[in-house]
Parts: sequence; structure tokens; C-alpha cells
Amino acid sequence: MAEPQERALLDSIRSGQASSNVKRQASRGVFPVSADELLEILVVLTGDSDPTLSEEAKKTLSGWTTDKVAPLLAQPDCSAETLAWFAAQPLVPEVLATVIAAHPNADDAALAPLAPRLLLVQLQQIAASDERLDLLPGFLTACLQRRDLPADLRQRFQQRHDKQAAEQAALEEALAKEEEAEAKAPEEEKRERVSLTQKIARMNVSERISAALKGDKDTRMILVRDPAKVVFRAVLQSPKLSDAEVENFATMKNVSDEVLRTIASSRKFMKNYVIARNLLNNPKTPLDVSLTILNRMTNSDLNFLSKNRNIPETLRTMALKLFKQRSETRSPG
Repeated sequence: MAEPQERALLDSIRSGQASSNVKRQASRGVFPVSADELLEILVVLTGDSDPTLSEEAKKTLSGWTTDKVAPLLAQPDCSAETLAWFAAQPLVPEVLATVIAAHPNADDAALAPLAPRLLLVQLQQIAASDERLDLLPGFLTACLQRRDLPADLRQRFQQRHDKQAAEQAALEEALAKEEEAEAKAPEEEKRERVSLTQKIARMNVSERISAALKGDKDTRMILVRDPAKVVFRAVLQSPKLSDAEVENFATMKNVSDEVLRTIASSRKFMKNYVIARNLLNNPKTPLDVSLTILNRMTNSDLNFLSKNRNIPETLRTMALKLFKQRSETRSPG
């Protein structure tokens, strides 16, 4: 496990803030950090813009034996980037392929190159989670090229593959509508928004999840409408997400029912009265969700709901009934 100061060194190299001297020492493998941290640093340096440094890092890594690398790749905090770098090498030793395939951090970039050679039991282990398969479009495509897939596994992979293709098509359609909606925006804002939607359109599911977690407000506004559950859930789990954004999401009629259901199931979000009220006034909110929130409303909001013709009649009726009950209870006598 890397120490905090060592992780800071990796972050400085990754962000381009480390000095050339530090990177030069690290590329030679002589920097005084733990072996697992040095491995991560070397992998980052293989992509350095300075070809001398990148080639030196590759040369250093080529001198590391399989016995030395395998236990480092097996570390729980080994990055997806490092796993993917070794998976992409022309001749991956079987022991490293096994470690990478079993690692929970292995993403599509790591697993897709290994798909043709993995054992069926390894494929089945990876396929155990639908949510994980949704992040592995390249892996699924590569697996479907194999002739030895059992019929049940092939059917499962094909279903996930088709689902991803449909989601991508739906996302592209949503982004097209987004661009159309932004056509009336000021020219500068329009250019920024179109650029963002085009950028998102080129992302795979894994990249959209990363953007949902780390991106800005505009990115989250687009991705909360993503048809893939793992993507809009990532938006709602983003540490950058504000209450004001969720208040807005709760009013939106062009998001999935599941987005509204997920918001309503969050204790954190539902502490915000405005979010709860917005969900109730949103005709897209599932009725079973709305009815569980109704009792939280003030009398004035219940009265408004009872007259809101945009929401289901059942909800209006229940709001009126609750409003009358409270009014009668508070009346003298």
C-alpha cells in the first residue's frame, strides 16, 4: 500500500507538476518509493510527452520479472491504468493475465485484450455482475468473437451487447435533442454546449461514468438523462453534486423514472423539502414514490397539489383528502 507522500508524488507526475529531474530518476526505477508505487509511476511515465522519459520507463518495466510484477498487480489499490498497460503488452505471461482478470479494478481497457485467451471459468466470473458488464463493451465484443462460448454465456453476452448498443443510440438521440434545444442560446454558450455534447457522444460507458463523477454542472445535466443506469447513478453519487442541481433534476420530465426513484430513495436528498415537493409536482415521478412523500407536505403545498392537473388524479385526490383531514383536525371543536 502506497504511503500518502508517495501517492502525492504519483499525483504530481500525473498532473505534470513534477520536475524533469524527478521524472528522470523515476523512469530509471531508482526513486526511493515502494515497489507498488514505483510500478504505477513507471506506467504513467510510459505515456510521458518526452520520448526519452517514456522509452526509459518502458525499458525499466521490461526488466521487471513476472514474479516481481504479479504480487504488485494483485494489490487491492492497483490502478485500472496499470492493469490495462500490462494487459496490452504483446506477450502477457499467463500468471499476469490471471491476476488482471481477477482484479476488481480491471476495466474494459484491461479485459478486452485478454478476452480471447481467458478460460471460460474466468469469463463466467467477470460475467457475474450485470453492472460490471455494462462497463465492458470492448470485452463483450471480443468475447462474442470466440467460437468456444457456451450457448448460455453467448446469449448473456449478446443481450448485454445489444443493450449497450441501444443505450448508445438513445444517448446519441438525447444529445441530438440537447443540441437542438441549445440552438437558441447565445453564440458563445452555444459553442461550449455543442462541444460538450459532441465530446460526451464519443465516450463509452466507463468514460461517461468518470465524467458523471468528476465533471462539471453542465456535464451532469446531460448525463443525468443517460439511459444507462450506472451513468445516471454516478451523477447522483458525484461528490460535486449540489442540492440545487438535485432540486432541478426532480423537476425534469425528460429523465428516466429510475432517476426520480433513486432521488426519492436517498435520505440525503429527501432531507431537502424542495426536492420532495418538486418530485410530487413532477408528473414523471412514479405514483408509488409520490404517495410515500405526500405526508411530508405542508397544508399549502397539499392544497396546491390537489389542484395541479399535471399530476395523476390519484395523487390529487390523496392530497385533497389529507389537506381536509388536517384542516378538520385543526378546526375548533
